Amino acid sequence: MTTATKVGRDLHITPFEGMDPIVVRPLPGRAGVQITNTYLGVAAGQNKAKEWTDALIMAVDGARQNSLTGLWEPVPEAEQLNYARIGNELSQDEAEAVIMPAFFWQTILGLDGVKAYIEGGEGLSGTLKATGALSRRLGLLSQPTSPSSV
Repeated sequence: MTTATKVGRDLHITPFEGMDPIVVRPLPGRAGVQITNTYLGVAAGQNKAKEWTDALIMAVDGARQNSLTGLWEPVPEAEQLNYARIGNELSQDEAEAVIMPAFFWQTILGLDGVKAYIEGGEGLSGTLKATGALSRRLGLLSQPTSPSSV
């Protein structure tokens, strides 16, 4: 089972016992907004494979702002140490247990998003739980109202 702990400003994620944690540094807030918007676009059915991959790389390894476009981009490949480690040491299933908590941590949910993912059962069920929390936090889901008493 994945464990995640905030240490100072960093998130330490360990996908299974015996592995050294993967240390994820926080993104600047505007970069977090950008990757959140990318995720929401993908969740809404927009085909943004390249943008989604870039968002995940930024979530685990950081970002730099493009001075021409103002958009955030992944750090250069030589600096993508976590992403390389994840790809070289973990299966795809194990990689998801690191990448998705890192992503939700970089959103407005922070550690609550990580907890929602892990406590939701990780994988698809954890992603759905954390996505629901993110949608509610952003006001994208309407609040249920009590039935009319008429």
